[in-house]
Amino acid sequence: MNYGIICEFNPFHKGHKYLIDTIKSENDSVICVMSGNLVQRGEFAIYDKLTRAKTALENGADLVIELPCVYSVMSAKGFAQNAVSILESTGCVDALAFGGECDDIERLYDIAKRVKNSDALIKKEMKKGISYPSARRNIVNSSVLDSPNNILAIEYINATNLDCRVVKRIGAGHDSNDSDYSASAIRKSLSDDDICTLKNCEKAVLAKLRTMTAEDFLNIEDVSDGLENRLCEAVNTATSLDELYDLVKTKRYTHSRIRRIILRAYLGITRDFSFKPPYIRVLGFNSRGREILAYMKKVASLPIISRYADIKELDDNAKKLFELECRCTDLCALGYKKALPCGAEQKSQIIIL
Repeated sequence: MNYGIICEFNPFHKGHKYLIDTIKSENDSVICVMSGNLVQRGEFAIYDKLTRAKTALENGADLVIELPCVYSVMSAKGFAQNAVSILESTGCVDALAFGGECDDIERLYDIAKRVKNSDALIKKEMKKGISYPSARRNIVNSSVLDSPNNILAIEYINATNLDCRVVKRIGAGHDSNDSDYSASAIRKSLSDDDICTLKNCEKAVLAKLRTMTAEDFLNIEDVSDGLENRLCEAVNTATSLDELYDLVKTKRYTHSRIRRIILRAYLGITRDFSFKPPYIRVLGFNSRGREILAYMKKVASLPIISRYADIKELDDNAKKLFELECRCTDLCALGYKKALPCGAEQKSQIIIL
């Protein structure tokens, strides 16, 4: 059985290890689709993608594939849909596995169906001036929707035709102080001197945003209904990223949504990139992963990139996306206390264990 896992490993912790160990028996394999250098919370990944891919392989993953930057900074729905699309395009994944605060898969399927069937009602509820998560919670009245991993699980279920398996999340929970099982707790314990963070290039971000017009902001996904004007006003006033987030936030626009918009604006991730994933990019594999990759090359519905030269043979969307990936990696290089030079993306080599 080949299990697919959608992940960020930002950073990898004991809960991730538990998920892999729980689903993987002797004859099973794990294929991870992992966010690259940008993550869904609207930040740089604290460690680069190859470092995180290596850690995943050392802890039970067999093959790690990248979720490109455009898709890794989308809402939970977009994040899930595109990650699932990549997994399914491999032609090798038999089932999707994920962690959740709720480990009753039938209940998750039921809530997922209710969310999907309530789309029109949720949009109507949002007209009251509240955010999508709040509107969804009001319409689909279930405590399952109070937990972040459950929400992603529901989006995965609605995005895939694969069988799904949920593993009970252990530890104190998301955003807790549990340094064994909470990525946010681990991040808080690390010094900005040792990791990659948007805070380390705060003035560069603010400088870029101050050059943008309302029309420029309107070309960023998730910006509509006058939010572009609110962003312009806030950018002209804010002297820090935290102040900027607070100035833009309302009951309708959550902090996480604002952070993703700001990050996309800084990096130039515009609506021009609203196409489906055009390739499968391999970050690393072990001996079992090598066998999966060999088979994947025969059955995958998307081209597979394993080296920089491969991109030259692909279509315009693929080239455009990879050029963006290179630019984003170069800008992420400014997120370290000691900035790194450009060109890491083009020079990168697959991790092989």
